[in-house]
Formats: sequence, structure tokens, C-alpha cells
Amino acid sequence: MIEKKNNHKVRRFLELNQIQRLWRQLPAGKRAAAGAAGQGKWFRIFLLVVFSLLAAIIVYPRSQVSYPDYRVNDIAQANIKATADFLVEDQESTAKRQQECITESPLVYDLDERVGAEINARLHDAFEFMRQARQEALQEATSHRGEPGAAITSPPFSQVYKIILDKKPEFERRLGVVLPNNIFYLLARDNFSVQWEDIISQQVNFVVSQGVFSEQSSGLQNQRRHIIIRHLPSWNEKVENNPERFLPVEEARKKVGLYCRETVTLPTGSRYAVCEVAQSLVVPNLALNRAETERRKLKRLQELRPVYFQIKQGEMLVREGEKITPTHLIKLQTMKKETPQGWWLWKFLGSFFIIVLLFGACYQLSRLFAKKSSHNNTELTFLALILLSVTLLNLGLTIFGDALTRLSPLISKNFIFYLPVALAPILANIFIGLEVAVMISFLASILTAMLLENPFLFFVYFSVSNLVGVWGTRYCRNRWVLIRTGLSVAVVNFAMVLAIKLLDLPLDLEDVFFGGVFALGGGIQVGILASGLAPILEMLFDLTSDIKLLELLNLERPMLRQLMLAAPGTYHHSIIVGNMVEAAAEKIGANPLLAKAAAYYHDIGKIKKPTYFVENQLGGENKHEKLAPSMSSLILQAHVKDGMELARQDRVGQKIIDIIQQHHGTSFMAYFFNKAKQQAANPQQVNIEDYRYPGPRPQTKEAGLVLLADQVEAASKTLLDPTPARIQGLVQKIINNIFADGQLDECELTLKDLHEIAKSFIKILSGIFHHRVDYPQAADKGGEKKKSSDDLDKQPAEKDSLKPHKDQEKGREDLKRLGLS
Repeated sequence: MIEKKNNHKVRRFLELNQIQRLWRQLPAGKRAAAGAAGQGKWFRIFLLVVFSLLAAIIVYPRSQVSYPDYRVNDIAQANIKATADFLVEDQESTAKRQQECITESPLVYDLDERVGAEINARLHDAFEFMRQARQEALQEATSHRGEPGAAITSPPFSQVYKIILDKKPEFERRLGVVLPNNIFYLLARDNFSVQWEDIISQQVNFVVSQGVFSEQSSGLQNQRRHIIIRHLPSWNEKVENNPERFLPVEEARKKVGLYCRETVTLPTGSRYAVCEVAQSLVVPNLALNRAETERRKLKRLQELRPVYFQIKQGEMLVREGEKITPTHLIKLQTMKKETPQGWWLWKFLGSFFIIVLLFGACYQLSRLFAKKSSHNNTELTFLALILLSVTLLNLGLTIFGDALTRLSPLISKNFIFYLPVALAPILANIFIGLEVAVMISFLASILTAMLLENPFLFFVYFSVSNLVGVWGTRYCRNRWVLIRTGLSVAVVNFAMVLAIKLLDLPLDLEDVFFGGVFALGGGIQVGILASGLAPILEMLFDLTSDIKLLELLNLERPMLRQLMLAAPGTYHHSIIVGNMVEAAAEKIGANPLLAKAAAYYHDIGKIKKPTYFVENQLGGENKHEKLAPSMSSLILQAHVKDGMELARQDRVGQKIIDIIQQHHGTSFMAYFFNKAKQQAANPQQVNIEDYRYPGPRPQTKEAGLVLLADQVEAASKTLLDPTPARIQGLVQKIINNIFADGQLDECELTLKDLHEIAKSFIKILSGIFHHRVDYPQAADKGGEKKKSSDDLDKQPAEKDSLKPHKDQEKGREDLKRLGLS
């Protein structure tokens, strides 16, 4: 195990050493490029995170995260909008429903079916007690009257009554009622008859069975809704829809008395006594159960769902300066209650991650269409800044529009159409390019729409406005184009406002008027802001627009005049290269202005040592003959670095500086390399990388064009007889060599583009090196004619000069038709 572990460490050590050796073998330019690429990657990640963080802060919901604890009649210190959808209890409607629920809740009454039986039992017990008492009274009276041996006779009633009268309190206790003495007398006279007992029981049961309630429940007869009857002791419930059939106790007693007098066939006195006892025995057996009634009402109230109305996210709860009403207070309290702890942090993180994913996806997609911008940190920073700035400006205008609500809600509503969202894509199109500008137009629309309450509709409005702005500035070569584009945006904005208003019928002419005015003003504002900000941003970020490129092409600029005076050969070479790349750029869809301006400035580094370059030696001595090859290669390499420094001092723009740096790529200086090998004692020790330009290779179409035109034009000066065929062969050979050397591997040029470039170069160079005919001159004294320079273009061409070179066919075969029609 230990040996295996040691072997693994040894292999790992050898691998690291091998990687380090390979890294040291890379040219310094490639090592620097690799390091810069790594740093650029981390910078782009940092920029994405910071930009997304700032954008999330800007578009974060503008409703109050916290607000004072307002009371009724306080004045709101700021606008407060709903942070989310939530429901607010409508207390008035809820109270109304609760009252209806209480009113409609049925009363619960207990019907005690045992009351009738209890009355009968007391009645029987009392009467039986008195019947026994009467028997005892008779026996007692008899015993006091009779003498021994005398016959037994019934004592008079008066004597018996006096004895049983003492039993009246016990009789009343057992009966449960107090009876007048006359009624007791009548009952005693009839011996507490069993017949009377049955009649009284029948009369009482007749009424009590119907239900009798006390005077305290007298409201029962006024009930116009159903009630619930609970039968005791069975606890069975029944819904009574006719509560009026139940009788209060007094009315029941009257009914018993009336019924008794009508149905009982007894002597008047006896009937009177029976009816009085029956009436006195009637007691309530139906009682309101208040506890059960309240319990059921409470249960129904608990089951009753409150009445809510919905508050939508972004809805204005209270405006600044408004007096707090109870309704406002309820809404604010409900929102505070419904808002979870730390909700703002989660919402912010959600917005942040959405923006990170959105921008990250857009960045990766833009690399497919605009590789020149996807790796330029300055341009990425510029794009992030204009997006944030325009979104922040729109936020401020939106807040200002909300404040206009006091002045006019209609103005506040339509002020959104004034937002200059198209400013961001227009500036991106001016300085970066059409593809990136289209991407920025949608990003700006999304960010601004996130500030508003109806995001989708306004996203469409802003997107159309932005695309019109991008289309209008696709060829921005003077300041008037920006104003004209602003007017175009204004017109389209107005049309979009009309379309939006048609979605919200019926039309309000005043609403349409304000919307149209703000739409027109917003478009015009975009043109004015773009024309004013463009030169400032151009200076701050060292960017290059078409307008600046036209200014750089002015041959009266100090840098070009200095080049013309210090290095006239290089100046002439640069002008020709400029013409060549301009024509080729138009063929392949590159930027002709950028290519031409870069061609004018690509060799300005030769100003510092002009005589070390053959085009400026003007037939003088070649200074490289006295220099070591390595020194000569350093001088040639230095003109690239010197050119970049001069370009920065002249503020020509980073795009041109990049092309100056890339216009030789990593080309090989074969002449000095071969010379160094010839002079070296050991040719194998000559490092080929010392005789290559540091690079990097061309990264854009324009840089590739300048590299091709630079070498083709320089090589064309070596042609002794520049016929069209030789020019064609030379162009094809140079382009093939550059392509084979891999100098075009990192730019966007295709084989089709190379074919068009070759055709364009051949046409330009053929025009420059076209043959002239010899013109006859006046005869001199020796009889010979002098050639005249007059009307040179009017003379016919010589036949021999138009014949193709004998190597033309061979060149076509070797160079595989590159540049052929």
C-alpha cells in the first residue's frame, strides 16, 4: 500500500513538472493571453453578480418594507402599496352576516314530557292521602260519639271536616298548590272523589300535552320562524315551524277553565271546585334553554366564514398625504399580519436569481452572434452601466409619475408612456452593434416592466419602441440620425398607445390625448438624450461609433499628417490598405468604416523608427544590414506596441487599438529567421518564436481584413510586371499562406468570406497597377518623337500589355480558385 501511494505521488509530481515545462515553452504572448482570459472570466462573473444585485435593488418592489404604526386620522407619510396578494376582512359585511346568522339561528326549547305525569302523581297522592285522612277522621268521630253497646252511626260532615281540616297543609304540600278553604271544603264534601281526580287529571293533561310556557317566554308566540323542540327525557329534537300553537301558562289555565266548564257535567259547586283545582295544577312544561341556544349560536358564528375582499399585489393602499381611515388601517394591519417574517429578503433573493439567470443566458446567447463584444470587459461594463442607468432613470420617473396622482390621476396613469426605455438599446447599437442592441432592448424592457403594475402589456410597448430605435440607428453616421430616430420612436409610441387604449374600451378621449402626448414626448426625449450622451459615453469608455470613425478618417488629423510627413511610404501603404479593406468589408458584411479607419492607423507605430521599414527608405541604405536579426525582429515587433501607445494618446478607440495589436497576428518573420540561422554557429539554437509577432491573432472580421490587406498590398510592391494574372496569383498565394499559418483561426472569417475578399483585393490592385501605353512624343532634332503626357487615358492599350501571363493557369490550379469569378 505504501509503495502504491508513493508511485502515485511520483506520477503526480512528473505530471506537474511536464505541465510547467509546456507552459514555459509557450510564447510570452500566448501566456499573457491565457492569463488575461482567466482574469477576464472572473471579471465577467463579478460583473454579472454585481450588476444583477444592483438591478434587483432597482426593480425590487417599491412598496414600503416598514411603515409607522398609523392610527385613524393620521396623515400618511409615503405611498404604500400591497407587497403581495392578500385578503382583507370586510368587517361591516361580516358583522352584518353575523347578525343575520344570530337572527336566523333557531331558539331551543325543552319540552318536559314528565310534567304531566308528575302532576298526575301529585294529584293522586294528595287525593289518596285525603281519602285515607277522611276515613281516619270518620273513625275518630265515631269513636268519640258512640257509647258502649250503642248502635254506630255516621258523624255529621262538619265534625269530620274539622278533623281533616288539620290535614290541609299536608294535602297542599303533596298537591303542590295552595287551595282556598272553600275549594278544600268542596273537595272534602265529595270525599276527594276518584271521579274528580280523573276529571282533573284529564283536564290538565289536555292542555299540558300541547305545551305550556311561562310568562318569561312570552315572546315565543311572536316568533315568525321555526324553533327547535327538545323532548325530555328522550332528548329527541323536532323542528317546530308553528311556535304559535304553544300557550302561555295563564292562557292555558284559562283554556282549562273554559274547557272544564264546557265538558264537566257536575253540580255547579263541584264543577267549580274541579275546574279551580285543574287550573291551579297547570304549570309550564316548555322552557327556553338559553344556554343551549347561545351555544348553538356561537357554533354557527364559528362556522360562519368572514367576508373578504381581495387586494392585488402593487395595489395602492394609501397615498402620501391621505388621512388614514378605518378601512386604510384594516388593510395595513392585514398586510402586516399576512406578511411572513423576512419576506423582503426572500423576494429580493428571488428577483436577484431571476436577473442572474436572465442576464447569464443573454450573455451566453450573445456570444454566438457577437463574439467581439462577449470578451470585451469594457463593453460589458458599458452595457451594464447603461442598462442600470436607464432603469434607474425610469424608476425615478415612475416615482415622479405616482406623485402626480394628486394633481391628476389621468396624467399619473399615462406618464408611464414617457419613460425613455429605448435609450439603452440605441446607445448599445451606436457603440457595440445591432445584435447586442436587440438583446439589450429586451433586457431593458423586462427590467422596466418589472417596475410597473401591468408588466406584460408595457413589456410589449417598450420592446416595440426599442426595436424601432435599434432599426433607426443601424447606420448612424451623423447626429441628425439620432434626432430622426427619436421622431420615429415617437410616432410608433403614439400608435402603440392607441392600440393599448383600444384594448380598454370605451375610449376616453382625454385619456388617449394624455397618453399620446407622453408617448410623443418620450420618443423625442430619447433622440435628444442619445445625441447628448453619445459623445460623453464615447469619451468616458473610449468607445468607437460610426460618427467617430468618420472623424478618424479625416486625413487632416494630426496623427495622419504626422504619419504622412515622417513615414510617407507607410502613409501611402495605409491609404491603399484602407481602400482595399473598405471594399472587402462591404462584400462580407463587416463594418467598412471600422476596417478603413483601422487600416489608416494600423502602422502609426512606424512613426518612431520610419527608416527601419523598407517603404520609407526611399532608395537609401537598409539599416537592418548592420543589425543582428534578433534586433531587427524586435524593431519590427516594436512598431505594434508603439502604434498602440500612439493610438491611446490620440484616443482613437479601443476597437482600433485592438486591430493595431492584431494586424500581424503571430506572423512569422522568415527573412530574419533564415538570416539568423545562417549567422548562427548552431542553427538549431535559433528559437523560431523569437521571430514571430506577439499577437494575438485577429479576433474580428475587421482585424482579419487588415492583416490580409496589409500583407497583400506590401507583397504587391514586389511584382515587377503586375499584370492581372500575377496580381491574382499573388493575392491567392498570400491569403492561402495566412490561412495555412492559422492566423485566421480566431476570427469570424469563413472560406466564402475569403473568396469574396480575394476578388475584392484583385479588383482594387488591378485598378492600381493597370498598364499604361507609351504615348508618341514630338520628334527631336535627331528625328525621334517625344512622348506626350497629354490625354493619357484616351490612348488605346497595347495588345501585348493585355495578354495574360504565362503562369496564370498554373496559379489557378495551385490556389484552388480563390478569388476567381
